[in-house]
Amino acid sequence: MRILPWLALGCAFSPVLFQLAKAIPEAPFGWTLLLAPVLMFAAAAHCERGAQPRRSWAPIFLLAGLLIELVGLGGGSPGVARLGLPISVVGLSLWTGMPPLMTALLALWAIPIPGSFYGLTTPNVESAYAQLSVALGNAFGADLHSSGPLIRSGTHRLELDPHDSGIHLAFVITQLCWYAAIRRGSPLVVALIRTAGVALLAIPLQLFAIWVAVLLLAAGATDVANFWLDHGAWLLIAILGVVWIETR
Repeated sequence: MRILPWLALGCAFSPVLFQLAKAIPEAPFGWTLLLAPVLMFAAAAHCERGAQPRRSWAPIFLLAGLLIELVGLGGGSPGVARLGLPISVVGLSLWTGMPPLMTALLALWAIPIPGSFYGLTTPNVESAYAQLSVALGNAFGADLHSSGPLIRSGTHRLELDPHDSGIHLAFVITQLCWYAAIRRGSPLVVALIRTAGVALLAIPLQLFAIWVAVLLLAAGATDVANFWLDHGAWLLIAILGVVWIETR
């Protein structure tokens, strides 16, 4: 019968879930939003028994999440309404004890990154990545040139945009780190510290992803380079990360 409260929560947040479903194919790197529910189900499947319900705080989280959803929907702000979902998921986790709190917190990664975050880094970060990648590519004999975030190889062009700053890779690897902490049974505080630290790995990983794209550009495979940056890099990291976690 523990499934019934979750069905009720799904009905209550059906407008938000519908918006998230639309955002997956439309938003930049929207497909990364599927990773969080996949990891939640995987973590729940490995959980032999639920946690002890802690119902003193549960109603506060549930009501706060529902209130945020209503305010966001009423004010025409879907981004605000979405924030209520992970808060209520945490509340229901505390109420039922299933899934455990650590697993429920993965719902935080089911919310798209606000577009304003990308504005904090553009265009300086993409331009720096472009210069470094061109230098690395030329070291391997390629004939590449960069101007700001624009990379050229002969008649082929690759323009980095704000979403190539590495924020979405940090989004992916932090939830992989959190999932690893769940599988190892790490305490909440330890998981928080490790997850915050692992976010820094997004910088070299993004540089590597752009460098691969630059080599593809030099080979004349512009479409492949764009596909690699949009989908290939994060998907490869997600697959390798899950395999590494599950086989350790």
